[in-house]
Amino acid sequence: MIKNIIALLSFAALAVSVIPFSATASDAGTSLRGDANSDGSFDIADIVTFQKWLLAAPDADLADWKAADLCSDGRLDIFDLCLMKSLYFSGSNDMRLIWNDEFDGDSIDRTKWAYELGNWKLDADGNYITNGWGNNEQEFYTDSNASVHDGVLTISARKEHYSDPVQGDYEYTSARLSTQHLFSVCGGRIEVRARCDSGKSLWPAIWMLPENSLYGGWAASGEIDIMEGWGSTPDKICGTIHFGDVWPGNTYLTGNYEFTQGDSTENWHTYAVEWDSDQIRWYVDDNLYSTQSDWYSNGHKYPAPFDQNFYLILNLAVGGHFDGVDGIYADPSVFADGERDFEIDYVRVYDMGNSFSPTPVTSLPLESYTEGADATVTNRDGGTVITIAGTGSLEYGVMGLIRGENVLSGKTYTLSFDVCSDVARSMIVTAEDMEYNRYLDKKLIITPEKTHYSFDVVFGTDMTADLKFQLGNIDGAASLGEHTVTLSNIEWVS
Repeated sequence: MIKNIIALLSFAALAVSVIPFSATASDAGTSLRGDANSDGSFDIADIVTFQKWLLAAPDADLADWKAADLCSDGRLDIFDLCLMKSLYFSGSNDMRLIWNDEFDGDSIDRTKWAYELGNWKLDADGNYITNGWGNNEQEFYTDSNASVHDGVLTISARKEHYSDPVQGDYEYTSARLSTQHLFSVCGGRIEVRARCDSGKSLWPAIWMLPENSLYGGWAASGEIDIMEGWGSTPDKICGTIHFGDVWPGNTYLTGNYEFTQGDSTENWHTYAVEWDSDQIRWYVDDNLYSTQSDWYSNGHKYPAPFDQNFYLILNLAVGGHFDGVDGIYADPSVFADGERDFEIDYVRVYDMGNSFSPTPVTSLPLESYTEGADATVTNRDGGTVITIAGTGSLEYGVMGLIRGENVLSGKTYTLSFDVCSDVARSMIVTAEDMEYNRYLDKKLIITPEKTHYSFDVVFGTDMTADLKFQLGNIDGAASLGEHTVTLSNIEWVS
């Protein structure tokens, strides 16, 4: 009985210990979640230290208050202690911070983030393929709509005229930042503390794309949306994965989180995913609201596609299919009082102690190209099957492509593969620059017997090269009728 009374008194003392702090990232210490004593790890000592500090014990030293603010509300109280205990005893105490940005400086760290510019979606060759980023978005992304001040990254959407000599005229600008080619990760906990202004047609997003689309184009290689918000309904957000096959054969799984009455995305919240090899979990302020594990990538073994490295993206879109007027337009009235902001306090990535390495891919996927022909390209584990119902009249009327390979002058690259065809026919293999100059040009006779080929290629200048397996009307192949060509163990190495 006495022990229970003491426990209740201790809880009462903790419950009234509410210490407010500034909510800016400039006060961040170790930035390791739960590491209140700043010793580089999160363990039971942090719980003891934090509890003693809340009770105002004279020997309690709280070295990093922000690491103990698990509720992410700028204050320390019993609720943070409860979350800390839950985190520790759930077995997640092996978390190790492996990458982060606290936005402590006065500018964007270009060693961590790159701007993605414009309004048009580009292919691997840099060719414009569709406007609105494939989503009917109305903004033009610039390198002038993002800034860092007082420990916070601010992405600002503005109603202003912007003219681009290639992409045309736009009435809205914003910013989109990514870690592509700078940082990517396979698995772990990805955590972002953020807030966003509301208003119809605003579309804040924290998401991830594959560093290398090893299972094929979107969405065969996957997409992880950590948080997407509807500006018109800021009382909810969603977390989603996209997967399946190359568009339009893709699909998705999603879950919504609804805030308590009076709360919304306009307030600061911590959005996170915990990504294991067979499960992805979504959290808001450490509240689990969605779990997904039933995904696939056509022709590949589970857990593809979410078994590769993904990079991070932060952006604030305007208009588009997600929350635009009629699924397209922006609402100009939202900007009547000026720009609308998406603010990010920090981005942190943790190894959870059960991380996994990307699954080795034994054959590079091929992109499909047809012109005046009837053919399909199907990527599978270990290789690619090209089914040709009609070659058309052009030698390049049917192709399997590897686009946009960056190559260096004077360096030797090797293209190797195995190939067979259920009928004997010719195939042309090339490595070309953007002007179709050929640095590799080989005509092969392929038969039902699998044959291995290996070719060395040297380029005279730094460039972007396309690798092409041409299977159109070569040497009268149009007369062959329907047939299948299988390419396997495709490698491109230096």
